[in-house]
Amino acid sequence: MSDNSANKRIAINAAVLYIKLIITIVVNFTVARLVLDAIGASDYGLYNVVGGIVAMLNILGSSMVATSYRYMAVEIGKGSEGNPNKVYNTIFIIHAAIAVLLLLIGETLGIFYVENYLNVDSEKIPDALFVLHLSLLTTAFAVIAVPMHGLIIAREKFLFTSVVEILSVLMKLGFITALMFMTGNRLRIYAVMLAIIQLASPVAYQIYCTIKDREVVIWNFNHNKEDYKGVIGFAWWMFVGTTAVMGRTQGAAMIINLFFGTILNAAFGLANQVNSAVVQFTSTLRQAAIPQIMKNQNGNEKRSLSLVYAMSRYSYLAMNIMAIPLLFCMEDVLDLWLGKNIPEYTIIFVIFMLINGMVSNLGAGFDASIQATGKVKKNQMGYSLIGLSLLPIIFILYKLGCPPYINVIVMVLLTIATLVFQIYIMKELTSFSISEYIKQTLIPSLSSTAAVVLMLLPIRYFFPHTMVATFLFLGVSVVFTVLTIFYFGMNKNEQTIIKNLIRTKVLKKVPIQNKVNN
Repeated sequence: MSDNSANKRIAINAAVLYIKLIITIVVNFTVARLVLDAIGASDYGLYNVVGGIVAMLNILGSSMVATSYRYMAVEIGKGSEGNPNKVYNTIFIIHAAIAVLLLLIGETLGIFYVENYLNVDSEKIPDALFVLHLSLLTTAFAVIAVPMHGLIIAREKFLFTSVVEILSVLMKLGFITALMFMTGNRLRIYAVMLAIIQLASPVAYQIYCTIKDREVVIWNFNHNKEDYKGVIGFAWWMFVGTTAVMGRTQGAAMIINLFFGTILNAAFGLANQVNSAVVQFTSTLRQAAIPQIMKNQNGNEKRSLSLVYAMSRYSYLAMNIMAIPLLFCMEDVLDLWLGKNIPEYTIIFVIFMLINGMVSNLGAGFDASIQATGKVKKNQMGYSLIGLSLLPIIFILYKLGCPPYINVIVMVLLTIATLVFQIYIMKELTSFSISEYIKQTLIPSLSSTAAVVLMLLPIRYFFPHTMVATFLFLGVSVVFTVLTIFYFGMNKNEQTIIKNLIRTKVLKKVPIQNKVNN
């Protein structure tokens, strides 16, 4: 595949993933409201508590998703020299073992927790156990299907996965709507409905892989213990990184609660919610490029690194489009969303978390490149230690009397430290060039940001703090951000491609329309 066709595939996949993201966000927001109306807040809370136990137990399973598509993508990238069937069967056996382990631990600890510690009326215990058993069963099936999902991602068949996920959320919407008109134990009915939906995706992946990749998924037991050790070792370090991220977020919330109480927890939670929504858009773009970065790492490292530079820049610039307009009118946007009851410090929390996300995206392509080498131990250890160092640092600073927002300021500084550390790892493991990274990523990215900030600062002065003015300014700032990205964030070749697209897809229709009018 040529670089141009590969780039086109990345662009198409990104567009497909964005469409899926928008549809799923809209439907999920609708579903959340309907579920509350259908089963009530108490039963909804019960389902989430018990389901949360299963989700917590499945941290290792979640980290195996990245492991699966990493190994499949690298093996497929080897071409005729690769053996995807061997890798697939190795990963499949490991996932089957994880599924069995999940069931054993979940049934033992889960039942013990529900019967002894779950804060719920005694008559609801049977319902809680029903939800637990069903959640464990569906999660086990989902874990077993991870290798198939990884294979589909490695093949870059994002259209298929997007269609499956869109159909899943539409099924959920249909089921929940039907639930509104049902009688009986709605919590159990809801649990069964979700189980059916959650099982639909693994079944779809199994059917697709059996038809499209039969030679890869055909059963062929791998007796080589070293292959299992390699995959398990990689997955373990991915698990360490995932756990560290979760530990940092939850630990920071606990420390904030210790010093300032639940009101500040609400502010921190809202900031995380806004940041997560923005980050989803940039992670979607990154997801489309990861298979290409991994496939090319061993056979065509130059191509892989060019994608790393480009993806880090594109991810940063994509976040600019979302973050910069919000940064300039954060108070007005939060006021429209939450009303006048905005918890204290929410605005400054959100601002610094968005800045943190922007800094993080400057290294958006690093993880995929490092994972492609298979040597992830040092990166995951360093990444985890730097991230977790937030907790003792803010604890000491709070003890010294620092304000609550010192938390997010330290977070930004540690993200910069992580970026520097990962640059060092990239230099060690690949032919990464700092000068090329500065030239292709940092300079155009930061130039674009500086330009749009300088343009919007005086303009913001003339807009009053009203709803109409806020929406108008958001529109103006998005336009200005896109323009600065075009002129400062893109190279000449990219600008030419955009201009040609506009000429061929948009402007060529204008003369035709004029002729019709004449």
